[in-house]
Amino acid sequence: MSLRKGVTMRALLTDIPPALAAPLTEALALCDLVPVQTDASVLLLGAGDPAQALARIADFAASRPEAGRAGADRIASGQVVWLLPAGQAAVLQGTLARAALTHAPQLRVNALHLAPRRPPPAPWQAAWTAATQHPGPPPLPQALAQALRLIVQGPALTGQVVNVVARR
Repeated sequence: MSLRKGVTMRALLTDIPPALAAPLTEALALCDLVPVQTDASVLLLGAGDPAQALARIADFAASRPEAGRAGADRIASGQVVWLLPAGQAAVLQGTLARAALTHAPQLRVNALHLAPRRPPPAPWQAAWTAATQHPGPPPLPQALAQALRLIVQGPALTGQVVNVVARR
């Protein structure tokens, strides 16, 4: 499923952890996002260090034109999707909010948080089974693709963290 009908968007991948490279490449293909080295409208950022992430976002903002106008509304010229490491959403949420405020309305800055796995059930929980089994989370590439679609298609989303739970 494409992000926008008939539109293939270009994405710049920066500081992506090796463990996420293959699932993210598959997710991009599912979303019709094409990885490029220059002239991208979407920055996918995998930096775990807040200072490094802010610097990368500022560099990307410098390469994008100012926000466009549609009547009284301002339309962002680019998007940043920061891939937060598992368990780091609470720590990095302030940095995300600062980046979103600094670069609005030129950029929309959001994050995907790769939620940690649930702990195994306690012995008393393992003995109990639900009447209807839940299908469980999708594989990581499909979960990333669903979250990317949500962020890129939502024109008013900025400064938000989307938790991604996936089967790994």
